[in-house]
Amino acid sequence: MTTIITALLFASLAVLVSTVAAGLGAMLLGTARARSPQLSGGGVADAPEPGLRLRPLLVPGVALACALLMLSVVARTLLVGHAPWSNLHEFSVAFAAALLGTYLVLARAHRIAGLAPLVALLAVGLVAFAMSLDDRVDPLVPALQQPLLLTIHVGSAVVAYAVAGVAFVAAAAEIGQRSARDRIGVLPSAATARVVGHRAVLIAFPILTIAIALGSVWANLAWRSYWSNDPKELAAAATWLVFGAYLHVAGRRDRWERLAPWLIVLGFAGVLFTYIGAGLFFIGEHSYAAP
Repeated sequence: MTTIITALLFASLAVLVSTVAAGLGAMLLGTARARSPQLSGGGVADAPEPGLRLRPLLVPGVALACALLMLSVVARTLLVGHAPWSNLHEFSVAFAAALLGTYLVLARAHRIAGLAPLVALLAVGLVAFAMSLDDRVDPLVPALQQPLLLTIHVGSAVVAYAVAGVAFVAAAAEIGQRSARDRIGVLPSAATARVVGHRAVLIAFPILTIAIALGSVWANLAWRSYWSNDPKELAAAATWLVFGAYLHVAGRRDRWERLAPWLIVLGFAGVLFTYIGAGLFFIGEHSYAAP
């Protein structure tokens, strides 16, 4: 079973890297097209944009990688006998799968095929990081021996982080397109990216709230305290506050409006620190999840 899971991870990584390569090629071709002189009599202006020829490859690549990762998550579940996110390796794989799945769901409602290579690039980092960690199967430590809370609390964190990841990609695209005046080939317009990023935060914020609340309940069951100023708890709270600040700024139509995508970027930096940094660089109650 372990060999099958490893093969699925390698296959998903290969598909993701191919998707990123195709997306970068499409961006370069599209950007070059946007900056080339337009002929008043037709010619260049009427020719199809070269980058668009690669766009149909992007979303199917994400879908295939997502399917492979989901299969690996199911296989890991069968192998360990519980929700497959009890350590950093498992969490990273689930995070990547949920990230791709979230993107595919949002792509059904919005024209964001151009975000596929950016989402794939983020997923490449997550999968590569997961594969660098020890994937051995160990018995659950006493603090994790709450099957329902393990499934719901950590699972909700996986989903919240994944949706925040899509929000981050959309915010990065918005910042880039605003700077380039919507001339970056393949990427959606700044306005479309703004809508997608906002919708993603609206989904992620309540799920993150639930995850933090359930974590407090679990902490009381495991450690007899709802809050212990653990590094991961503090990082999660700070991340929640940043996304809350975004929600206050997002609807403004003044000089604060341009701050909104940067708050999403900062919020996702908080997600990454909560996910990796708080456990690896600081000693706390959650250090058992570190490799």
